[in-house]
Amino acid sequence: MLHIRSRLAVTFVQLTVALLTFATANVAAQLVQPSSDALAEMDAVINDYLRVNNIPGALVAVASRGEIVDLRKYGMANVELSVPVEDNTVFEIGSISKQFVSAAVMLLVEEGKLDLDKSIHHYLPDLPGDWLGVTMRQLLTHTSGIPDYEEIRSYDVYRFRLTPEEVIRIAHARPMDFEPGTGSYYSNTGYFLASMIVERIEGRPLGKVLESRIFGPLGMTQSRFADPEAIIAHRAAGYWVNKVGELINRNPTEMSSTLGAGGMLSSAQDMAKWDEALYGNYFLSAESKKAMWTSVMLPNGEDTEYGFGWSVNPYQGMRSQSHRGQVAGFVASFARYPDQETAIIVFMNRYRVSSSYLHYAVLHTYMPSLGPIPE
Repeated sequence: MLHIRSRLAVTFVQLTVALLTFATANVAAQLVQPSSDALAEMDAVINDYLRVNNIPGALVAVASRGEIVDLRKYGMANVELSVPVEDNTVFEIGSISKQFVSAAVMLLVEEGKLDLDKSIHHYLPDLPGDWLGVTMRQLLTHTSGIPDYEEIRSYDVYRFRLTPEEVIRIAHARPMDFEPGTGSYYSNTGYFLASMIVERIEGRPLGKVLESRIFGPLGMTQSRFADPEAIIAHRAAGYWVNKVGELINRNPTEMSSTLGAGGMLSSAQDMAKWDEALYGNYFLSAESKKAMWTSVMLPNGEDTEYGFGWSVNPYQGMRSQSHRGQVAGFVASFARYPDQETAIIVFMNRYRVSSSYLHYAVLHTYMPSLGPIPE
């Protein structure tokens, strides 16, 4: 028995040392300039994924402290007009929009105009009584228990004009998923309601709020809400495939049916500016960012790995602040690795494909110490 315990102790020590070495190596991972062979391999992986999944176009970018380190374009922004993806092509970014809502909320918190822990009925008194006691904090962290209207009506809900009353009616058609604060379930309704509260406090539409509060001050000239009727320069068209795998058009998102839950479009250059604004404390205070990037712990001890509009689960020992987006005819991914001063941006103009696949291909190419590109 002593001999077995001794061997187990040695094995445990060896395993601990190995894990510490692995973690230290990855915490120390840094952005590098890949070799031409490594970039060729990454391009081959991405092009193969686009071909196999019938994805018209994609854009991937690596940014560091507001500067684009590399930007790579693939395929078509518009198939019918044979318009290729360019450096300044704008894509719908889906749920990445949520982090801009959370930033607007925190600016109001800093100004003493909004309390994260007050009932949402304080700001929107006509909401259903079943939702009484839900707070803004719970809306932002998907712990409110309010059902997801998109799940009830499917992603197609984003293609139709809806009033706030209609969105609330859809969500209220299903009972609460759980008592507020006791569970976690992704709910676009939460961010629709958070958007409405921001609009109520500011006294103007969310698009105007974000333009004056965020996009304008940060020089994000290509970021705005989608609008099927608007003339938006360099806008990519969105696509899906039908039941026999043929590419089909998807009409743009109706901002009225999403608000800040997923109605924005942006460019790689603007997302790099957004990344830079989150360093230092000139845009948001350190306290606000700590709140945004602290994952919620449920009463049962479960870590949700989600803050205010951000996934905050580490990757191979590296701190990570990220979100993916999927809406209408697009998917997207935006991830920050603040200790490495690196951000990875992925846009594709096809619905229901994996932005994560391209994200990891880029990340592992530019940080080779993480290992080969995952399959």
